[in-house]
Amino acid sequence: MNTKIKDFLTIEQLIENIKNKGILINDEEKLKEIFENNNYYFITGYKEPFKNNDTYKENVYFEDIFTLYQFDKKLKLAFAEILFEIEQKVKTVFSNNFSKRFGHKDIDLVNPNNYDSISKLNNQIAWYGKESRAIEYYRNEYSFIPVWVLIKVLTFGMVRDLILNSDSAAKGVISQKIVNDNTLKFSEVKNMLEIIINIRNCCCHDDKLYGFIHRKVHILNTPYHLYFDLEKNESGEYLQGKKDLLAVLICIKYFANKDSYSSFIDKISNLINEYSSKIKSITKDEFMKYMFLPKDFEKLKDL
Repeated sequence: MNTKIKDFLTIEQLIENIKNKGILINDEEKLKEIFENNNYYFITGYKEPFKNNDTYKENVYFEDIFTLYQFDKKLKLAFAEILFEIEQKVKTVFSNNFSKRFGHKDIDLVNPNNYDSISKLNNQIAWYGKESRAIEYYRNEYSFIPVWVLIKVLTFGMVRDLILNSDSAAKGVISQKIVNDNTLKFSEVKNMLEIIINIRNCCCHDDKLYGFIHRKVHILNTPYHLYFDLEKNESGEYLQGKKDLLAVLICIKYFANKDSYSSFIDKISNLINEYSSKIKSITKDEFMKYMFLPKDFEKLKDL
């Protein structure tokens, strides 16, 4: 373990540090302005495509690394838009199904008899709902909160947990309504939903999306994998498109409507073309490689 304590560096010291690493700078004054508003260590989280093992490639400009950092911000915005649509869909399907089967009040939602098992949801509802005007209104006016109102303040992850703790009948109904393929098993829908929620949180918390790999969950082989020239291992499992950004695009395709998905893929493609052309020290192929996307990923929208 490296026990060396990182010292605070001034902007001038950061620039000297960049030069000492063999990275070029195009405009020092502009870079100072960048560091006034952007965290140096967040930006350098995008350095890997510009390195050969432990050293930087020749003619790498720090501005190129910053451009990749900017690209990732735009990429997260494009993902967030369609992920919010999916979140709204999942929450609506769950609340409608629950209200029909068990009741439409908050006391019904936290009743353990309505689930196979349930965690301590009451405290979570109290925490997430304390700043909501809608929650306060219904609590004061009607002494209860409708499930379709309460669902608004629950996180995507909390609704996921409610679905996972539901009985098998509810799981079957919900999974068939939230995806576009009713042949998928609930276990497959569960893993896709887990990846989607992980990406949603990544976008909302401004974590790094470029080069995304889910550490625990992967999706099974799908018919969409067949349309790309993807390498397989000895067991016949694809080495790409299982827990990376290609896998995310496949997951989203199962959940999103066709028009939204087509627009989403176009946005991703346009962003890649725009920002890869701005970066001179890596090729577009290298740019795509670190995204774990095939060159022709756009065909997903027409499949």
